[in-house]
Amino acid sequence: NKTNIINIIKIFTCSFSLLFFILSPYFYFITYEYLCYNFYGDNMASAIIHLAVAKRVNDVLKQEEKAFYLGAIAPDISKMVGSTRARSHFITNDGDIPDIGYFLSKYKSQLVNPFELGYYVHLLTDILWFGEFLQNYVNDCTVTDKEGRCFTLDHDELVNMIYNDYSNMNSKIVDYYGLDFSLFYQEYTFPESHIEELPSEYFPDLIDKMQKICCLSSRFSYFFDIENITHFVEYASVYVLDELKKVYL
Repeated sequence: NKTNIINIIKIFTCSFSLLFFILSPYFYFITYEYLCYNFYGDNMASAIIHLAVAKRVNDVLKQEEKAFYLGAIAPDISKMVGSTRARSHFITNDGDIPDIGYFLSKYKSQLVNPFELGYYVHLLTDILWFGEFLQNYVNDCTVTDKEGRCFTLDHDELVNMIYNDYSNMNSKIVDYYGLDFSLFYQEYTFPESHIEELPSEYFPDLIDKMQKICCLSSRFSYFFDIENITHFVEYASVYVLDELKKVYL
């Protein structure tokens, strides 16, 4: 009868709600893991950090913001479009540091365009991230946390901890630098990419994944805090501007 049907619906609804409550952390973890491994890549600076550096640099350069910011995060989508980090980051050896000379040999003439200039800023930021900043915390798989404690992790554990910290820092960095994410939520005519390593056909994928990255959060951090991240951003922006002066001399 009608009463029994209503009771069955109530039981089903309560059961489903309880199941969702129990499993929601698991689904979050799966989403988080997917984005970490397929968007960021191994140990590279987060997309939000790249945007913060780009904003500080653009305070001086005054480039068209959306194309410039798009370029500043574009290299990190390589895994999602079936490419490799080595290709999108112009890495010519077994390390992690971009070969900036190789990039300039191909695209120096394109740096008059905001997208390509933002791409260049991304590569310069990664040079500092891997060459200096990350070495304060990671030596192979031996890490030093915020309390100065040293311990050894396997590769997956290390990556998970670093990207947990990224998620913890995201909202703090956004607030500190007043980052504008309208690019990722409004209709936008994408610029043409002159960089063959990342054609413009992949830009919608980049925007889609950035929307998800912006929503990730974590309640604690192992390595980074807002002070050392903002120090890196300020240092990187000065470094980038100095390197740009050399290019244009």
